[in-house]
Amino acid sequence: MQALAARILKAERPVIVTGDEIVKSDALKEAAAFAEALGAPVYQCSTPYGAHFLSENPCFMGALTRLQKQVRETLAPYDLMIVLGADPLRMSVFSEVDPMPDGMSMVQVGLVDWDLAKNYGAEIAVKADVRETLRALVPALKSAGGAALESRAKAGIAALSAKNWTARRKALVEQISKAAAKSPIDPDWLALQLVEAMPDNAILVDEGLTSSRHVTALRAHRDRYGYHALASGGIGWGLPASVGVSLAHPDRPVVCFSGDGSSMYSIQSLWTAANHKLPLNFVIANNGGYRIIKQRLLAFHGDDNYIGMDFIDPPVDFSGVAKSLGLETIKVSDPAQLKGVLSSAFRRPGTKLIEVMVNNAVN
Repeated sequence: MQALAARILKAERPVIVTGDEIVKSDALKEAAAFAEALGAPVYQCSTPYGAHFLSENPCFMGALTRLQKQVRETLAPYDLMIVLGADPLRMSVFSEVDPMPDGMSMVQVGLVDWDLAKNYGAEIAVKADVRETLRALVPALKSAGGAALESRAKAGIAALSAKNWTARRKALVEQISKAAAKSPIDPDWLALQLVEAMPDNAILVDEGLTSSRHVTALRAHRDRYGYHALASGGIGWGLPASVGVSLAHPDRPVVCFSGDGSSMYSIQSLWTAANHKLPLNFVIANNGGYRIIKQRLLAFHGDDNYIGMDFIDPPVDFSGVAKSLGLETIKVSDPAQLKGVLSSAFRRPGTKLIEVMVNNAVN
């Protein structure tokens, strides 16, 4: 611990990257205390599939993306990456740009061997439980750093206030709200209304993909079980996962946010939810096809010949499917009605599906 504390204190501009072991070891409070002791910015790893840091903490900056060039630019100002329980820079597709800036050093803490120094060498890799390690590390840092560290931490936190998660959320809400009246419904407006309509104790299971691209920037992580998303990149996980989450947390309402394409892989999960009478709301963003595949075909190959990527002949009636499987169903196409419909559904008992007709623009 002394060696690790000394290496961290040697860094002039440290940055923290957190991952799934924060959830596994129940280390949200300890990770926040660690960040505040350093006054260092914190990013959620590039696969934010859980509540990996307390969003409203003044040190939290948000999640890293899976775009190598963007991640490299984000990390370029720092000289030490402190990784807590994560494979920090997991990307989706190949890029000639390396997301790790030249000269960046790294230290890691975690129990998953596969993630320790997986793609980048670590100066120090501590194979240990994240929470217990931080409980020992924070006092060691404060003891070694003394008044100088305390002063530096206060200055660092103050410098982050204008650009942290909370500040960015405010700006993002203002940006998204400009599309409030668009018809068909703007998917980002749907995501904002869904977040604002959810009860405080609700759990979000997120496989909205393109429609939920801003969800982690809009909904605060406040407990270790409040958010679940897919880590693998494969689709079709969200609906059945939400059934499992609801069974595991019978006293908390669960909202499953899914794309229409994703839901088609495991639509029979709706019957299981109805059969168990779960307090579970499925929100399906219906854009009439596989938008994420279209986006990637266009971005990676410059090809807009979308073969087999539309549900238009015939269109899929998700409300009809859900009704046949025993759910209460609601279809929304008016953006002005969206928040009221979602709020009402989320606060009433029963298993429901809300089908929201969103625009099908690729970009």
